[in-house]
Amino acid sequence: MKDLKLLASMLLAVAVLLNVTNCQSRQDTKEAVKNSQVSFKKQEGVRFKQELESLNKTNKVPVQIPDNPRIVYATEQDVLELENGIVLFGWPSCPWFRNAITPLLEFAQEEKAAIYYLNIHDIRDLKEKDKDGKVITTKAGSPGYEAILAKFHDVLNPYTAVGIDSIKRISSPTVLFIEKGKGVHKVVSTVVSQTDPKIKLDSIQRKELKQRYRAYFLDEHII
Repeated sequence: MKDLKLLASMLLAVAVLLNVTNCQSRQDTKEAVKNSQVSFKKQEGVRFKQELESLNKTNKVPVQIPDNPRIVYATEQDVLELENGIVLFGWPSCPWFRNAITPLLEFAQEEKAAIYYLNIHDIRDLKEKDKDGKVITTKAGSPGYEAILAKFHDVLNPYTAVGIDSIKRISSPTVLFIEKGKGVHKVVSTVVSQTDPKIKLDSIQRKELKQRYRAYFLDEHII
């Protein structure tokens, strides 16, 4: 009987140790996703600020970008090779993107996280259905964009315009969390309560959107 109790105690101790080890490993991975040690290039911060704020007079969603946003300009290849990180897909003139950028940059600053930014405006494909209901490509996406679609196929949203779940597309904005080379969490658009992207998010909506980004670190994977 004593031997059985000893064995049970040993098994429990091993289970606890494994659980602690797994939790620590998971936390280490999440810290790696932040890329907190990245050196930001001043010229990229200036460029991002200029690209967004230069549209304030013509866009219905004016934005103010901090002088040193935690933004890293990325290429398609950079995204494909990123082991751990947070990627922002979109483009400056998109009103949804402009509504999302302030909460995202605040989130990045609070978490000391780097945001890898890829402008997808000119690299996406265009698809539509012909008169027979067949999906046709009217504009091919760049090879890099197509590779991103293939690599993160399981986590990305369907191309809603063609109504086929297996055909994917990256919407603006999409914030993708990459962990060990795999897409594990994403935040698309802004918040459900925003129906008109030309109306700026209010303080409550901005807080809600920031919480959607933070959900990854809280293990609340809201797709």
